[in-house]
Amino acid sequence: MASVINTDALNLNAKENQDFASFVHEQIFQRPELRSLHKIFTGVKMDEQIVLAGSLGKTGLIGDSSCTRKQSGSSVVLSEKKWQPKGIEDTLPQCNAALNGLFKAYFDKITEYKKKYDISGSDEETFLALLLEESAMKTVYRAAWFADKAVAVADADSAGLIDDANIGFYNYFDGLFKQIFTGVGNGTIKRFTIPQNAASTKVAQENLSAGDSVLIFEGVWKNADARLKSNAKAQFYVSELIFENYRQYLQSKGENFSIDYTQEGFQSLKWNGKSVVNMATVWGLDAIEDFTDNTTNNAYYLLNRVVLSTPDNLPIATMNDNDFNEIESWYERKERVFYLSYGFSLDAKVIDEKLISVAY
Repeated sequence: MASVINTDALNLNAKENQDFASFVHEQIFQRPELRSLHKIFTGVKMDEQIVLAGSLGKTGLIGDSSCTRKQSGSSVVLSEKKWQPKGIEDTLPQCNAALNGLFKAYFDKITEYKKKYDISGSDEETFLALLLEESAMKTVYRAAWFADKAVAVADADSAGLIDDANIGFYNYFDGLFKQIFTGVGNGTIKRFTIPQNAASTKVAQENLSAGDSVLIFEGVWKNADARLKSNAKAQFYVSELIFENYRQYLQSKGENFSIDYTQEGFQSLKWNGKSVVNMATVWGLDAIEDFTDNTTNNAYYLLNRVVLSTPDNLPIATMNDNDFNEIESWYERKERVFYLSYGFSLDAKVIDEKLISVAY
């Protein structure tokens, strides 16, 4: 007898996900609203399956006077992706012997000799820990969006990193943009083209005309699947220039609007009932500036970007529950060096290509 669940596309030799509650089902129409950029999965295992359940095919046949039950033969096709989190870590040494003794913010508070080197429990430790925590969070976003296992340095004809010293800050796994570019190339993700991105100078790439943001939103919206348009959690993730162009457009039209701030502190406006989230602090602080279109033009690589999707469809996964909030610190007496360190496992996925529409 035929099975309603078609597992032909699954690799059942791997450790398959046994819990149907954790299957990532094809999302249809309304979903509860979340005020975040990504859904976070914790405690995932290497090669753990993300099982996607499609919809049943057409069902419902006309009945007749016979006793035979009608069977359409409809089935649901399961497909899979796999979490493959990679370890990311860093350790920073602080040797106070190398710190200028005139730095009164620390040395004026020393009450015992060993504290010249051991900063445990001091304001300096707190200061460094806060800086490291902020840097680690930037790493999470940089990796989630811009990581690329095959990242390379730009040359005269192709885009890439400006400095080969930055390769180690990107080659963890294939991040969301790499997956998006691949999906667009395969025809599984629809793209609206932003012409300014192809310009040969940074000035021309930055030159969005008045109202271009609205034209871009319309193009992305036109390409979007009906299920994405109907999803209550769908939102536009946009680069800074596009956000500012839209803000200026609203002002020029005398529209009543206010810039909202999400729980994460991102600026947000509304278009067609959907949030337009300014991703300047995620995409713009490090990553976009690290790339160039080629070493002939030395312009930006895809400066202007828009992603319409949902946090559930762009999840981040880590192996351990506390990966995102633990920082180690310790003092080595023999070396007289204080160390601060963090480490976490990370992966990011575009789950369902039907629930994303992009422009770049």
